[in-house]
Parts: sequence; structure tokens; C-alpha cells
Amino acid sequence: MTRRSLGPIVAAAVTAGCLTWGMTSSTAAPDLRAASTVPSVEEAQADLESAQAAFTEAQEAEAAAQQRAEQASQAAADARTAADQATARAERARGESTDAAASAEAARETLGRLAAHAYMNNSELTGLMQLGIADPDEFEARSTGVSELMRVQDSVLAEAAESRANATDAASRADGHVAAAEESASTASELSEQATAALDDASAAAATASEQLQEMREVHAAAEEAEREREAAENQPDRGDRDEGETDAPPPSGDGVFQRPSSGNITSPYGMRVHPLTGVYKLHSGTDFGAACGTPVYAAYPGTVESTGYEGAYGNRIEVSHGTVDGVDVTTTYNHLSAFSSSPGQSVAAGDLIGRVGTTGSSTGCHLHFEVLVNGNFTDPMGWLS
Repeated sequence: MTRRSLGPIVAAAVTAGCLTWGMTSSTAAPDLRAASTVPSVEEAQADLESAQAAFTEAQEAEAAAQQRAEQASQAAADARTAADQATARAERARGESTDAAASAEAARETLGRLAAHAYMNNSELTGLMQLGIADPDEFEARSTGVSELMRVQDSVLAEAAESRANATDAASRADGHVAAAEESASTASELSEQATAALDDASAAAATASEQLQEMREVHAAAEEAEREREAAENQPDRGDRDEGETDAPPPSGDGVFQRPSSGNITSPYGMRVHPLTGVYKLHSGTDFGAACGTPVYAAYPGTVESTGYEGAYGNRIEVSHGTVDGVDVTTTYNHLSAFSSSPGQSVAAGDLIGRVGTTGSSTGCHLHFEVLVNGNFTDPMGWLS
């Protein structure tokens, strides 16, 4: 029994904010046997169980793929949110860096104005600028104001520079976080797409397994029906329920009093044979006339229609009672019909249309299986036909 691949089933998991992805082995479901071959009931049962197991496995794989696709989709959404947050932080950091640069520039401008003001209005500074070679102690005492101004300027500029450097560094780190977050979001999106594709594969595989399970159920039903037909063949008269040693009914004294019930050549005469469907060597209890389906079937002798209906291996069957003929009770049957043209209780004359040739019941093709029973026992119909 061959098996059809159910397709890849993909596994996904979210761990510490990162999505991992893997592939599981494919599942398989059985293919149907050739339409021309009906397996045994045991074989069909085994194939049906295999198809049921494959269908169950495909359903489980589809459910797992659904869960993993949802996980991948959530991970992609989380990664995108993280990337958006990193972008916002980077924008804030770049704004702080710009503010720090502006603050440093403003500080320099302010200190420049203070230095110019002090120079223009401080007599000590003016005198200091006019000194030549002065006494060191006197120079130090008179330059106190200048030193203090320079200290304040250096301190303010240093703080401004440090603030700007920190802000620039923070902006740079934020840009790096943005790049990492964008890459993570892109990876998560790709994995989400893979998970969705895997879910599609799993869903298609489950659908295929469901179809094959239904097909296997039909094959199993056909096998059971074939088994019932085989059993019926053992019990139905036209399938040969007589043993080889049994004797036929005594030949009638009124040979040749019945007319031919249908056109067509004789394809299988009355007598022992190997049945074409069961392979059992049994009595073939009638004469087969090969004719196209729909060909008229006529009453072989005047009588009364006893029954019409479906009779297992016989298919559609008509039974006509002819009463006593040459001292014996005679009944004829017409089998495998495609249609009835008579009904129970109806009186018929020889040559009246009573049905149509078919291939119902256990039949290998369109034909009429014609039987003659004498005192309830099968006999060779050809001994009664004119």
C-alpha cells in the first residue's frame, strides 16, 4: 500500500523574545487501490484503519501548526512594537543631543559676553593689561578676578561638553537599538510567513487525508459487499448451491414446447463450471443469452407472473409459474434484468414482453440468465426450448 505525503509540518516556539523554527517529519496517508481490484475485507479493514490513523495524525499536525502560526504572528507583532519603541527612544536621544549642543553654544556665548563686560568695566583687569614686568605677588593679587572668571568659564564649558557627549552617545546607542529591533522584527515577520505557509500545508494535508479516509471507507464498504456477494454465491441456486454429485431433474416428456426468451447467442450453457466471479466450481443452474442491456425479454410459455423484484446475486428477477406441463410442475425465471415490464399476478402468453436484459446482481456484463425448474429442481433449459 503506497502512502501519500501529508506535506511538511513546521514547529515554532517563542523563547526569551526570540522565535525559533524547525521542521517535523511528514505524515502520510494511504492511496486507494486500483479501481478494478476489490480487496478482501481484511485488507480493506487494514487500509481503512491506516487511513483513519493518517487522518487523525493530519488533524493533530494541523492543530499544532495553527498554534505555532499564532505564536509566530504574536512574536512578529511584539518585535514590531519593540522596534517602534526603540525608534521613539532614538528620536528622544537625538533631540536631547541637539538640546545639549544648543546649551553648550549658549553657554559659550554667555561667557563671552561676561568676559567682554568684565574687561570693559573692571579696573583691575584694565590695569593688568597695562602692566609690564611686575612683581609676581602684586601680579597675582591683581589677577584674582581674571582667574575666577576663567575658572567659571572652564567649568561651564566642561559641563556643557560632557552633557553634549553623553547625549550624543545615548543617541548613537539608541540608533543601534533601532537597527537591532528592525532586524528582529524583519526576522519575526519572515518566520510568521513561514508558519502561515506551514499551516496552509497542514490544512491541505488534513483535507487530503480526509478525502482518502472517505475513499477507504467506500473501498471497505465495497469489499464487504463483495464478501456478501461471495457468501450469497454459496447459497443462491444460480450461483451453484448444488454439489457436483447431485442429479438433475428428469428430462421432460414435452421437449421443445417453450420459445426462446431473448435474442443473443448462448454465452454460458447449463452445467458445472468455474464461476467467473467467485472461482468456485459449481452448477450453473441456467442458460445465459448474451444480449445488449435493454434488449426485450419475453415469456417462454403461457403462465402467471409469481414475483418481480431484486433477489441478491440474481439481481432483478421475474418468476413465472406455468402450472402442469406434460405431467410436471414447471416454473421459469428471468434474471439480471434492467427493467420490469410485468407485475405479480399478471397472466402472460408465450412471447409477451415481461422485462429487459440487464446486468444487475452478480453479473459480469449484460445478459439474460434463464432457468427452468421442474417440480422445484433445476434442469437444462435447452431441453425445453424449441
